[in-house]
Amino acid sequence: MKRVVLLAIACAAALTAGAEGASPRKRGASTPERAPPNQLAQEQDEFRSCDVAVRDFVQGRREATALPVKEVKVDGLRMTLNFVHPYGESGDTPPNLGFTRAESIEERRKALNEAKQRIRTLEEAAKTGNVWYVIALTKDEPDGPDGRRSPASMQPDAARGTASAVVMASIENRCITIAQYATIAPDTLSEDLRRLLGEKGREASPADPPAVPPPS
Repeated sequence: MKRVVLLAIACAAALTAGAEGASPRKRGASTPERAPPNQLAQEQDEFRSCDVAVRDFVQGRREATALPVKEVKVDGLRMTLNFVHPYGESGDTPPNLGFTRAESIEERRKALNEAKQRIRTLEEAAKTGNVWYVIALTKDEPDGPDGRRSPASMQPDAARGTASAVVMASIENRCITIAQYATIAPDTLSEDLRRLLGEKGREASPADPPAVPPPS
């Protein structure tokens, strides 16, 4: 009887030692390998899928900025859009009348519903910060062939150039151009936005000659 008890104790001790020896090996085998640095996920760009398109439109110009669109105002009757950004609004887009090209009423209605669905998707993208109003100033070039400005361009009220803008949206990992504004008069922009773009308004620049006081 004593031999049976001693044998049982010896077997139990052997099993315990075997389990303790196998446990570290099992834990070590289940440890996942670290991914090499080149496989780490890239940091998401602030402009999402429009990272290249936004910078290509700006082309490094200092008189440019990309503003987040906070709201999309929709005129469902005229099928126009107006994009609200922190410094104002973009103004209405041309009417989207593409649905009128269809022949039958059923086809036109289908195209109209698809257009409205795209607008709803755009509204949701704006709410999540995936739509941008990108605007840049274009300075006037000297008028004369010798590089000198014409008398008209030297008037204080003369336009200092024009602006152009584009609205881009990152939707389903694709950059979509929603609207383009080819020519924008700077005086239609808010004063804060002009200041942000480096437009000095009617203030004299450092290169301008000092004003001569009238004779006393």
